[in-house]
Amino acid sequence: MKITSGLYKFKKIDIIKAINLRPTSNKVRQAFFNILSNRYNWKFLYKDSHLLDAFSGSGIITIEAFSRNLSKATLIEEDKKIFKVLENNISKFKLLNKVNLIRSNFFDIDLEKNAYNLVFLDAPYNKDINNKAINKILDEKSLRKDSILACESEKNYKFKNIFLKYIDLTKTYGKTSITFFKFS
Repeated sequence: MKITSGLYKFKKIDIIKAINLRPTSNKVRQAFFNILSNRYNWKFLYKDSHLLDAFSGSGIITIEAFSRNLSKATLIEEDKKIFKVLENNISKFKLLNKVNLIRSNFFDIDLEKNAYNLVFLDAPYNKDINNKAINKILDEKSLRKDSILACESEKNYKFKNIFLKYIDLTKTYGKTSITFFKFS
């Protein structure tokens, strides 16, 4: 897989074949960052942003964000083999001093309070993990004011009714949807 834009454009990241790894496609990544830049004006805010990339897999979303001048990220990945690839990708791009890498189950860690102004959730499909993850983030008060939380999910994923009023935008690309939430 290759980075699609910015400082690392066309550079490759490593991935492994694994049942529980589904890297975000180029098309979806480009759409995600275009929406962030154009709808939410994030191109000017990246330098002050802290990204939480839960269920981070290969780290492609975070590396794309750093390619566009992100300043800080926290990445969480539970699978030991996938985490090793993630760690290698972060090291390869010389980003170790800008990231907090956590090898753990997302639901077993304590999140920082008021730390993140951009959250990307790409939980395994066919499970109700995104709803549980949003609950955890809100319960632990981890979002900064005016933050964006985005979920990549299978098309027609059912978010809990209590979250529906916070949905700002949903875009679908084939079998994948990205839903943007504004909680503050």
